[in-house]
Amino acid sequence: MSSLMFSKKKNKESDSSTSAKKVVKPAKRADKEQKSQHIDICTVAKARTWVSSLPLTDMGETTRQLFIGLTQFNQEPIAPQTRIDITEVILPYVKMVLENLDRHFLSRSFPLPERSQKIFDLKKSLLMETAGSYQLAALEMLTKRSVSKKRLLLSIDRAIKYMSQVLMNGYEVYAKYDQAIWHDLHHLFLLASENKLENKVAPNKDDAHEDRMSISDHYMLINLIALAAPNTLRQGEIKRIEEFFKLCLKDVSLLSNASSLKAKYAHIALLNSDEPASLMPVSDLVNSPTSRIFDLSKVINHLDQFVGLSAQSDLGTHDKWPMLTHSLAKRLVYVLTTIRNRRYKRFSRDEKLSMAIRMSDVIEMIRENDVDSFAAQINESVEEDNIYEALANEEGVSSPWTEVDLDMLAEDSDVQLHSWQIENSSSGGYGLRQVKSEQSSARVGELVAVKDPKDEADQWQIAVVRWMDSFREIGLKVGLEILSLHGMMVQVDEIKNREISQKLPVEGILLPTIDGARKEANLIFPGFIFQVDDELTITLGSRQQHIRITSVDDTVGSFSYCGYDNREVEDIVEGSLEAFEGVWEFL
Repeated sequence: MSSLMFSKKKNKESDSSTSAKKVVKPAKRADKEQKSQHIDICTVAKARTWVSSLPLTDMGETTRQLFIGLTQFNQEPIAPQTRIDITEVILPYVKMVLENLDRHFLSRSFPLPERSQKIFDLKKSLLMETAGSYQLAALEMLTKRSVSKKRLLLSIDRAIKYMSQVLMNGYEVYAKYDQAIWHDLHHLFLLASENKLENKVAPNKDDAHEDRMSISDHYMLINLIALAAPNTLRQGEIKRIEEFFKLCLKDVSLLSNASSLKAKYAHIALLNSDEPASLMPVSDLVNSPTSRIFDLSKVINHLDQFVGLSAQSDLGTHDKWPMLTHSLAKRLVYVLTTIRNRRYKRFSRDEKLSMAIRMSDVIEMIRENDVDSFAAQINESVEEDNIYEALANEEGVSSPWTEVDLDMLAEDSDVQLHSWQIENSSSGGYGLRQVKSEQSSARVGELVAVKDPKDEADQWQIAVVRWMDSFREIGLKVGLEILSLHGMMVQVDEIKNREISQKLPVEGILLPTIDGARKEANLIFPGFIFQVDDELTITLGSRQQHIRITSVDDTVGSFSYCGYDNREVEDIVEGSLEAFEGVWEFL
C-alpha cells in the first residue's frame, strides 16, 4: 500500500506570515477497487450512518472499507469544520482497526516478512490518511481565514499525534521515515505557537483514559524519541524509551531563544527543516521564530541517578523507573550528551564479506580456526602493516591480500554464514548491506564475526552491530564496530567465590591485547551470568588460568563485556589440609 504523500501548493490569498503558507492535500490514488466502490461520507449524518453499518465482526472487511472511505474522503472538497467533525466520527473505528492490526503484526525478524510488511504498510497508510485529514482541515481554516480556535486546536493536535505514530511505527522496525513528515510536524507546531495553542490540551470525549497531552507535549515527545537515535536501540527498547519520556515531559523546557543558555551545545529543532531535533553547537543557532531549544538537563539527571541506583542490581533494574535498564539508561545518557563525530575516515568499497551472527556461531567459527596460532599472539606485537593502518594513513595498499572464496568458506563450516556487501569500511568498522533482501538474524547489539576479503591476517574479526536501517526493496543496512581483529575461545570451568544457577562450563571469547590496536584484553560472555569480583577458573587453549572479573559493561552489546586480571595460584604447603583435598572422598 502506498503511503499518503502531501502535495504542497501556494495559495494566492495567504499573507507573508508562516501561518497558512501551504495547503496540504493527500495525493490522488488510481486504485481500481476504490473507484468501483464509492463511499459517500461527505456529511456528518452520512458518516454516522456509514460507520454504524461497518461489519465489526469481520475486521478484515471493516479495515478495507475504512481504508477506502478515508482515502476517498480526503480527496473531496469539504469545508474544514465539517471535515474535522466527520473525521472525529470515523476516528474511534480507525483506532479499533489499528489495535487489531497490532495483534497480527510480528516484527521478530528483519527485514519484515511479506505478511508483516503488508500490515506495516496498511497501518502506516491509515495513520497518514487520518493525520492528513486533520492537517488539511487546519491549513484550509488558516488559508481561508475562517478560524475556529477550538477546531484548530483539535485538528493540529490530532495531526501531530498521528504523524508521530507514523514515525513510531517505523522506528519499531528500523524503517527510514518518509521525506517531508518532519517538515509537516515542525510547520504544524509553528502554526500552533503563532495561534497561542501549543500549551492547550485538545478535548477527547471518546477516550477518557488516554493521556492528556498538549500540542507541545506531543511535539516534544516525538523529538525526544528521535534524539535517542532509534536505529541504535535494541529490539523492543523504543517502547520503553517512549514510556520513560512521557513521564519526563513535565521536566523538559522548550525555549524559543538561546539567550539564557550557558552550555556550548544544546538540543535544537529547526522548524524550517525536514529533520528532528539534534544536539548541535549553540553558536550555530541564529535566534529566530523558527527554532526551539530543548532543555533536557533534568531528564539527564534522572538518567544519571538511575544508572547509580541500578548498578548493583543483578538484572540492571530499579523500581524508580521500571521501564529502564542499567544498560539502556547509560546508552541514553551517552547519546543525549555526546556529539557523534566520525573518529575514522571511511572508504567506499564494493566487495562481499562473510559474517557469522550470534555468539554461539561466532564461538564456533573461532573454534574452527587454529586456536594455537592465537595463543602465541596474546600480549605480543602483531604486524603493523594491516589494511586499517594503511588506509588510515592513505597509503597505497599493495600487500598480497588473501581473496576469500565465500561459497567455499560456507561449505567448509558447520556454521550458517551470511554474505553481505561492503559499502564502506574504516579502521573502526564497516557499513554493510544485504546482498539480497531476505530475513536475517542480525540485530542491534548482536555479536558477529566477519572475514574481510582483503585482510591478509585471514582471521575472523569480532564486531558488534551498532545500528540498523531497514529498506523495503534493499533489505537491511547495518553498521559494525570492530571490537578486536581476532578472538580466542575460552571456557569457564568453575566460579570459586559463589554459587550460580547457570550450568558450567560456559563458553566465551577472549579479545587479546594487540600492540597499536588493543591496550587491554577483555572477555565476552552471555549476559547476566558473571559479576564484578567473581573469581573464575577458565580454560584457554590447552592451559587453565585463574582470573578475577574487574568490570562488566553491558552497553557494548547484548552480552557482558568484561575486564579481568590474572590471579596467582597460591602454593599449597606440603602436609597442610589443602594438600590432601580430594583424598577424603576417596577414603
